[in-house]
Amino acid sequence: MGRFRSWLIAAVAAAALSLSGCIFMRSSSISDSAGKGNPISAQASDMGYLVLIPPGNVTQMAADQLVNQCASGKVTNVQTELTVRDFLSIVQQYESSANGVCM
Repeated sequence: MGRFRSWLIAAVAAAALSLSGCIFMRSSSISDSAGKGNPISAQASDMGYLVLIPPGNVTQMAADQLVNQCASGKVTNVQTELTVRDFLSIVQQYESSANGVCM
């Protein structure tokens, strides 16, 4: 019974640690947010592994979505933010959000 309880506690602890994750803001680029026009926003995400294999196009995907929302294709006052959620340094979830003003 004691051995089963130890395994159960270890399994619950491992699940709690792996599901919670840590969030880091690795980089951001912020410009002036005031401007005339319609505000637009976009988000993109992808997975990375072992901190060695990050996705290379998350910020570009968010920027492309931002431009696609603007009929004229002219976007100003762009703000981007990249956040990373780390699951035991094995798997990382990269999320990029972008905001701008469509002219």
